[in-house]
Amino acid sequence: MTCTRHAPWLPRGLSLSLGSVVAAPLTPDQIRSLPPPAARPIQFSRDIQPIFASSCVKCHARGRAKGGLQLDTRETLLRGGDSGPVVVAGQSQKSLLISLVAGVDPDEVMPKKGSRLTANQIGLLRAWIDQGLQP
Repeated sequence: MTCTRHAPWLPRGLSLSLGSVVAAPLTPDQIRSLPPPAARPIQFSRDIQPIFASSCVKCHARGRAKGGLQLDTRETLLRGGDSGPVVVAGQSQKSLLISLVAGVDPDEVMPKKGSRLTANQIGLLRAWIDQGLQP
């Protein structure tokens, strides 16, 4: 159940879903503020897995699954988490993962602990999603 009518204090673009973050469509301004996708072919094993290994595994791998999300492998990522899918193949601007790592909502930025992803890393993630989530 998603409800924003009873939570007018929520930032625009987010809604509640029984304790989980739910992606709402980004505004055109929010989309323009995202780092651009990388301009080369991206592979999960070469380009994306190292980002997850350095920034996400403390909470989302090795037996940990905060929010029900595991990022050990491409397959576990594609399963999504408690909020449902975190990526939309071919549409990075509609992917919860991008909203979270880009800090669209400053109160819901990933990773929660440690350094934020760089614009280059977000660009790699966006390109990988836009290119269809290649292995």
